[in-house]
Amino acid sequence: MKKERLIALRKSKKISQADIATYLKISQTQYQKREIGKIKISDSEWKRIAELLGATVEDIYEDTPGFDDKKVMEEIVWLKEKIEILEKKISFGNKTSL
Repeated sequence: MKKERLIALRKSKKISQADIATYLKISQTQYQKREIGKIKISDSEWKRIAELLGATVEDIYEDTPGFDDKKVMEEIVWLKEKIEILEKKISFGNKTSL
């Protein structure tokens, strides 16, 4: 999940991703991945970023949404069914080759 509040405040302060990355002692690419939600921002990083931007963590913090449990369970059921089908095909294939 893109960190919209963080990005907006950073841009309003005219601070680049590279500036924050340098401050955090990480690469600009690593910081970019944090802003777009590919890598989780640690609690200590949230604090340091807020400090650099002259804000509170609450001003910029956006949590990554959790998994949709129902969707995950549906996917698991579907995968189990797929595995059963494949196991039957493998078992059937082994019987014909004997």
